[in-house]
Amino acid sequence: MGVTQSMQPVRSRVAAPAAANAELQELLDSIQQAPAGIPQRLWGTALAHPVTEFLSRPGKRFRARLVELAWRASGRDDNPPAVLPLFVELLHAGSLIVDDIEDDSLQRRGQASLHRQIGLPLALNAGNWLYFWALSLLREAGLSPRAELELHHRTVDAVRRCHEGQALDLAARVGDLHSAEIPGLAHRISQWKTGSLMSLAASAGAIAAGAPQQQIAALAIFGERLGVGLQMQNDLSELTGAAGPLKHPEDLIHGRVTWPWAWAAQRLSASRFDALQ
Repeated sequence: MGVTQSMQPVRSRVAAPAAANAELQELLDSIQQAPAGIPQRLWGTALAHPVTEFLSRPGKRFRARLVELAWRASGRDDNPPAVLPLFVELLHAGSLIVDDIEDDSLQRRGQASLHRQIGLPLALNAGNWLYFWALSLLREAGLSPRAELELHHRTVDAVRRCHEGQALDLAARVGDLHSAEIPGLAHRISQWKTGSLMSLAASAGAIAAGAPQQQIAALAIFGERLGVGLQMQNDLSELTGAAGPLKHPEDLIHGRVTWPWAWAAQRLSASRFDALQ
């Protein structure tokens, strides 16, 4: 694997995009100081600088926005706890770093994938660390013990389900499947891999707002379905090249079960689909 800046420290402070908020910057500042007894330069190279650089890249913040919308849909006219939208974004960021390693992707959010900047071992550790950092931040959300416990349970379930969807995505090869198997598999991969975290985002906003269980369940279903739609859009944009030239060939090279394949399987005869495979 090529590394563009093998084991070189990434700058700890990157100019935040215009859409980035003060809460994120404060969170990034909080991890810059090395723990007692650890050389500052080592802490920066090992964790603080790579995580800060990655989180400072501009993103769409779909999941953070969904937390906020679910909070307001639950009858609140104020803002949710500042840490709550960030908690979901940290989970997502960790999953992106790990996903890029598994795909050996060249690029993420307009820059080189983290494992190509700092090497696979440090990038993998940073991605995994983000999952646990996100969970630890729930203590700062000011939730009731009951709400915090429910959100912990839902987070563990969501992250586990994301990994199950990713496992299917990595193992399935479109050339090994019958056309009738592909649409259902594409939906299940999207439902687990992408829909689970979107469902968690909607649930988090509703749980924190004190919504009744029936409303939490409805928003969770909405988030999951929205996640499936986002995966459809992502698969299509990568096929057409709209996602960028470096992302364009990835799914085809790996033979992934994507939505364009599912749509083709639904529209073509078995013989024509076999020929396309």
